[in-house]
Amino acid sequence: MRYPAILMTALALSGCAKSDGHRASLAEEQETSGPGVAITAAPGVAFRYAYDFRLPAARIAATQEAHAQACETLGIARCRITAMHYSVGRGADRIDASLDFKLDPLIARKFGAGGIDKVVKAGGKLGSVDITGTDVGGAIKAIDDASARQRADLDRIEAQLAKLPVRAPERVTLQEQADALRAALNANAANKSEQQQSLATTPMHFDYGTTDGFWGFDAGSPIGLALGLGTQSCFAALSLLAIVLAGGLPWAVLGLAGWWLWRRLRDRFAPA
Repeated sequence: MRYPAILMTALALSGCAKSDGHRASLAEEQETSGPGVAITAAPGVAFRYAYDFRLPAARIAATQEAHAQACETLGIARCRITAMHYSVGRGADRIDASLDFKLDPLIARKFGAGGIDKVVKAGGKLGSVDITGTDVGGAIKAIDDASARQRADLDRIEAQLAKLPVRAPERVTLQEQADALRAALNANAANKSEQQQSLATTPMHFDYGTTDGFWGFDAGSPIGLALGLGTQSCFAALSLLAIVLAGGLPWAVLGLAGWWLWRRLRDRFAPA
């Protein structure tokens, strides 16, 4: 009886280990790939992706270049770079950079996951992901419904105009109504084209920030946080000292000038 019990215990521990390993694998995959929305899950919705990355300052430029090259490899029909920004702050470890794309909606989610993977391989991490959507399909349907009503009204007015004599006084009013309906139809067509274009491309924004703290410590680590807090306290104390000196210095100068003047007058008018 003892050996079957040992065997069952070993099998149970093995199952737990596999389960823990599976959960760890899923957690690691979630961290590297990030969340996303499949385009088939929300037809007619135009999405916008915004990723916030945190990397060591020395690796931001190379990672940004890797993301740009990944877009260029896909070709302009599937990915286009629409904006790029890179600037260095007062310190060499203060980098502010960003990159904007226009992507084929079918590959947007995969491209974002690939961007996260490049950041992780460069020693960085994903800070946040914002995915916003606009119900373009509903807007297009509303435009089509409005255009159908306006087209019916225009057909009715044109039929009335065809029956009226050339010099009939009602023609002026009907013609103005017809012109207004044609202008509205043209505006609807332009709006619909714009809405369809938003469905054809997905905007994506990459924002790069630094994780460097003091003397190579990560700003989010306990040591980095302690050093940052200490530095802030030091700057606060120096700022307070500067305020006190700036406020009291004029009075101190005035007091010294009065004391010096009093000494001069006392020496001059004092009896021998």
